[in-house]
Amino acid sequence: MADNIAQYDKGLAILEKSDLRTTKQRKDLLKFLSDFENRYVSVTEVDDYMQRIYPNASHTTTYRNIKEFTDLGIIEQRSENGQLKVKYQCDFVSPRHGHFFCQNCHRVIKIDSTLSPQLQSQLQQFLVLNVKLEIFGLCDICQQEREKNNN
Repeated sequence: MADNIAQYDKGLAILEKSDLRTTKQRKDLLKFLSDFENRYVSVTEVDDYMQRIYPNASHTTTYRNIKEFTDLGIIEQRSENGQLKVKYQCDFVSPRHGHFFCQNCHRVIKIDSTLSPQLQSQLQQFLVLNVKLEIFGLCDICQQEREKNNN
């Protein structure tokens, strides 16, 4: 819980330093999203949550806030099966990182995406603008559960 509050505070500090107004609605959106540091949630689910709290708020406002939070680096987004999903930034110090996706429990684990010297040498004739590393498999917990069930 304390980690969750610390992550929320980091996002709030970024919001407060930006040109955006720090409204109650934005703070509530940040608080909700801070619960999703280790898993992606669909933007539709986020919008449904915001509609329950703010029934008169437009869907456009929620989607705009999500885009603004993404631009600020407070949240990460990805497309999965044609659906936009978001999660709270898991590393405010090194926002460029990769993820390991557990195909069983859907947990998302941050991994270093620094290019190895071998890969860098293979790419030296190119200008690398961005690296997006996504690895899919079973996390350690799901592997242990699988082994336990197979014994």
